[in-house]
Amino acid sequence: MTDRFHFDPAEVAVADVVPKGRPLHVEVGFGKDIRLLREAAARPDEDFVGVEISRKKALSFCRKVARAGLRNVRACQSDVRRVLEGLPAGSVASFTILFPDPWPKRRHWKNRWIQPVTAALLFRALVPGGTVTTATDHEGYRDQIRTCLLGAGFELLHEGGEVPQADRTLFTERFERLRAPVTYFRWRKGEPPASAQASAGRPGAGTAEAAGPTRPPS
Repeated sequence: MTDRFHFDPAEVAVADVVPKGRPLHVEVGFGKDIRLLREAAARPDEDFVGVEISRKKALSFCRKVARAGLRNVRACQSDVRRVLEGLPAGSVASFTILFPDPWPKRRHWKNRWIQPVTAALLFRALVPGGTVTTATDHEGYRDQIRTCLLGAGFELLHEGGEVPQADRTLFTERFERLRAPVTYFRWRKGEPPASAQASAGRPGAGTAEAAGPTRPPS
């Protein structure tokens, strides 16, 4: 079970594990949620990968996948940025990043997962017109997400306070019980910003080495 559904990009390249020729969708930090299973079951002709830093949560997800008998979804226990760096450019149809850890204290903001460098990696990995879905309950992180993705060349398709049924998670239900407002975004890959075009081809330009470590959603 774990050989099929659970791998580390340090040993097996993501591009070699995921079948080619079908739309690929990646969810970052699925945790204990089953949203990705619902998506995979509803779209059997497309492929799905969930990336989770917690080995315990990744293995638990693998067991759920095996019980459901799904053949088009895999779990990857790894640092998300390593996965992004291993994906071929223009290989992913969509990314989903729902309620990443907001790290609310100022001294911890550097740990927030969505930063300019990760926004650029998302942009690189997406097919033309590919999408990113994000949501947060934190006002400061909401503004950071908007700034980073717009700066990377994404077009804002939707911003609102309601999470569609397909993207509801355990966190969605929790915030509803707490009456905490959330912000739900849908983005589309547009044209790269002028700065990215100017730096294309320069060694090291726009790569992960240009920034410090980031962490995926919890």
